[in-house]
Amino acid sequence: TDLADYLVKKGMPFRSAYKISGQIVALCISGGTVLEELELGTYKEFSDLFEADLYEAIDLQKCVEKRISEGGTSVASVEEQINFVKESLNL
Repeated sequence: TDLADYLVKKGMPFRSAYKISGQIVALCISGGTVLEELELGTYKEFSDLFEADLYEAIDLQKCVEKRISEGGTSVASVEEQINFVKESLNL
């Protein structure tokens, strides 16, 4: 999702960004690698919109922390969920 969002922010329609992201993920799966390990040149084979700032956009820690909505994965969101459960259980 974050890979597709990156392309959308660069001006690509979401449908195209989603398709390219799926192709890149499939490449990673078949090659036994992960997105962060692919070289920029490999990304550019799919779109010239990819630039070096891509790696910051797909950094796992940053991706987790961006999810701040209720039930999200950021530290603050998880702490809220833990506090809610503790209060519900009177702990």
